[in-house]
Amino acid sequence: MKVDDLSLRRQADFVGQGLEEQIAALPREQESVTKWDDAFLYAKQRNHEWLLDNVGRWTSQYFGHDRTYIFDDANRLMFAFRDGSDAMPPRLANDDGLEMTALAGEMRVVLTERAAKPGAEALGLLATVRTIMIGNRPATASARPILPSSARMQVEAGQEFIAISVKFIDGKVAESIAHHARLEGLHFAPSKGEDERAQVPVSSHDGGTIGYFVWPPILPGFMLLKQIAPAGLGCLALLITVVFWLGRGLHRTSLTLLDSQAELTHHRNHLEDMVADRTAEIERQREELDRLLVHERQVNALQRQFVAMASHEFRTPLAIIDAAAQRLCRSITNVSGDYVHEKAGVIRSAVVRMVDLMESILASGRLETGQITLKRSEGDLKAVLVSCCDRQRHLSRSHQFHLALEPIPDILTFDRSAMEQVFTNLISNAVKYSPKAPDIHVRARADEKTVEIAISDSGIGMDADDLPKLFQPYYRARSATGIAGTGIGLNVVKQVVELHGGTVEVASALGQGTTFTILLPIEFLLSDQHVAA
Repeated sequence: MKVDDLSLRRQADFVGQGLEEQIAALPREQESVTKWDDAFLYAKQRNHEWLLDNVGRWTSQYFGHDRTYIFDDANRLMFAFRDGSDAMPPRLANDDGLEMTALAGEMRVVLTERAAKPGAEALGLLATVRTIMIGNRPATASARPILPSSARMQVEAGQEFIAISVKFIDGKVAESIAHHARLEGLHFAPSKGEDERAQVPVSSHDGGTIGYFVWPPILPGFMLLKQIAPAGLGCLALLITVVFWLGRGLHRTSLTLLDSQAELTHHRNHLEDMVADRTAEIERQREELDRLLVHERQVNALQRQFVAMASHEFRTPLAIIDAAAQRLCRSITNVSGDYVHEKAGVIRSAVVRMVDLMESILASGRLETGQITLKRSEGDLKAVLVSCCDRQRHLSRSHQFHLALEPIPDILTFDRSAMEQVFTNLISNAVKYSPKAPDIHVRARADEKTVEIAISDSGIGMDADDLPKLFQPYYRARSATGIAGTGIGLNVVKQVVELHGGTVEVASALGQGTTFTILLPIEFLLSDQHVAA
């Protein structure tokens, strides 16, 4: 049936999307241990105990990685953690030696080529991901260079240590995909299943197929047909009874022939009306089923996206806090004030990141449910901007903020808390997406009708194709890959500015920076009315 074919295509879409998300998550999970000053330093020192606690056990317990390897700058294996256990002396498994050595070699080639091409992709964005067979099990493997997270440490191009993580996709990964797709019995099979519509191929990096995710198909059309079959049989039995009764009447007497024919015609018309009504009802139920399936897919997609985002975004600052706290706990003697100050700064930065994430999620939820009421009062908008810049300057000392805010009127009416969130989002984004461009410009302009505030950076910028969708919930530009973020902040910015009667515009070019411009009407800012969302 057509509705069954449609349902199976959607089931396959859910599984395919879930597999892609699981594969894409592996290099993101590696980032918490590969872009870190401590990991860079202790890997160079070949500190086995530190690597065991903070790389091997960490990736196994927090992310569920099955195997973790580290190759040194001469492509020699120096650390191995497999199936929850430390491998000493470090050695590859019998079933993955060739694949891991080849993957490390591929990453080394990429790093060498990058060293010969100034202006190439940033080191922190490099990752080589492969879907391969290890033994008779399918797995995803990702290789990333171990790099310092600050400018205090430098690594010579081509001499980076390389970390490789392996996650088998026929175990917990398959269970996770089955849970989010709501498909019982989903499992990996090396060959095709009985129903080719209820399977998704698992492709290797060279374009081949290493197996299939298969599941018992869900057929809503067939299930619906089973429910309505008794009613159809009842109608058929009624028709047979009527015809038989009319036939006996015609046989007994010809005197009532005309009356019998009229009665038969009446019954026939009545049955046709019943069939037509039933057919229309079935069509309506099919359309309703299609609508519900589309809605369910949209809800499931948003749910998976939000869960994946929240899990990753909360896990990374927690990892930073945990690692910094461990360093402080272990360094109980001979601890300098500068060292404590540095680790406390790392913890504060991670806590601020988590608080901002929670505030963005809560604000987005309140906006979506219409529970926000602007609490406007007279205040100095210029002072709010300066305060947001000072706070960000304290968190990111490598950036310089250039302010030109004199045109802003001294007293305006606005919601201070909401506008602080708007400016904090835009200024922190300017810093986050311009790691190598320290100058951030905040300029203001005002006339009789409008106050205009522009926040500009010279960072990585965005493609023109991303700009129309930039303010949608959870949407992130393609150039932001590898940089932490939720996709919530800009949606909150747009809605808060619109509640103040204004608009927000964005101008950007890839590699040339981004400018966000907020336009607020003077008439609204001078009004003392309270406006509800």
